[in-house]
Amino acid sequence: MDNAAFHKRADILELLEQQGHKILWLPAYSPHLNPIEHMWAWVKRKRKEWLIDSVDELFRVFFESCMDNKVV
Repeated sequence: MDNAAFHKRADILELLEQQGHKILWLPAYSPHLNPIEHMWAWVKRKRKEWLIDSVDELFRVFFESCMDNKVV
């Protein structure tokens, strides 16, 4: 998990522990290790190709691309 402050809230940590999860923290400043960062980079590249006029359209195109296995 990345080191975002909201991930370290006591209630979140307690909930994860109660469910038997062990947290593996990513090193600071290591977005290359966080898969979602790769996805956001892909979205930023693709949005320049897509002629999109609204956030709703962006989500629709994004999810269609994911469902078509065209993501990363």
